[in-house]
Amino acid sequence: MPAESGKKIIILYILNILKKYSDINHPMTQQDIADRLLSDYGMEVNRATIKRNISDLMDAGYAIYPKDEFVRKFINRETGEEEENTICTNFYYEHDFSESELHMLIDGLLFSRSVPYKQRKELIGKLGDLSSSHFSQRMRHVHSMNADSPENKQLFFNIEVLDEAITAGKQVEIVYGYYGTDLKLHERKNEDGTAKKQLLNPYQLVASEGRYYLICNKDNYDNVANYRIDRIMSIRPLDTPAKPRNQVAGLEDGLKLEKYLYQHVNMFSGDPERVEFIIPKSFVSVVIDFFGSHVSFFEKEDGTVSCHIEVSLEAMRHWAGQFADVVRVVSPERLVEEIREDLRKAAANYGLA
Repeated sequence: MPAESGKKIIILYILNILKKYSDINHPMTQQDIADRLLSDYGMEVNRATIKRNISDLMDAGYAIYPKDEFVRKFINRETGEEEENTICTNFYYEHDFSESELHMLIDGLLFSRSVPYKQRKELIGKLGDLSSSHFSQRMRHVHSMNADSPENKQLFFNIEVLDEAITAGKQVEIVYGYYGTDLKLHERKNEDGTAKKQLLNPYQLVASEGRYYLICNKDNYDNVANYRIDRIMSIRPLDTPAKPRNQVAGLEDGLKLEKYLYQHVNMFSGDPERVEFIIPKSFVSVVIDFFGSHVSFFEKEDGTVSCHIEVSLEAMRHWAGQFADVVRVVSPERLVEEIREDLRKAAANYGLA
């Protein structure tokens, strides 16, 4: 490498070193940086050159900061007067994400039930690289769950196609799948054995309970539908325009995502209705975990709590079934009867009927 080119590239090497090896808890002295320049790039650079390049990087707006500063007093030989200057040492690069923020993002990936295991590991590695090597080393002890769970390797392709279709306001054609006892995803088929293709009008991608869903409309129906994106086996973007949302029952006033999610617990579809259910007071926290602040609570004289919320009846039926030992739905009556029938079947299944 020509000497002049080597001098010019030193500043990039110093920036790379600070990004890779430093953070607020692991600052680097000029000597530390000099040692890394020699070991990583085979360049012997004096501390004055390092100091000048760090100063240039800071002046250019890079997030490099001294952890320690102190004032040095000296006598100006020309004027004989006492002067002072600020000495900066122990430099670090301030990364875009704090370690706690990266931990939150990585935890989200760890417990994602849609993202394939291999891609989870790759994404966690990329997130770890957004901080210093000290953080990345700790990531060696992080292991993603469900390494042996069934997975759809084209999840991210599905997301990309759907995102483009939603942005362009176009329809998509999909083949939906189901898992068999062989732990493999199988195409849903027509009676003649051909793959069952479905024409969808896509509106929104959402994440719920560790899975990715598409909120859409199946073209030959007028209501909202939810599809697991990891169950889509093949997808084809179309040039035909998607059905306007105001022509879909439940979306006449647009899609209010927060409201939609709490009204459709676990992404069950169906029109929301007013539901009342009774719980013990100790169960209030669990209800808030699922429905947020959209529940109205009324304490009763017997110590229980009456809860009122607008929610999909199908979603409420399955949610209440999970907590049948503490939750008692009291209205609407048809929902109560459906839950009673579910409980009768459950009791018979365990030989209790």
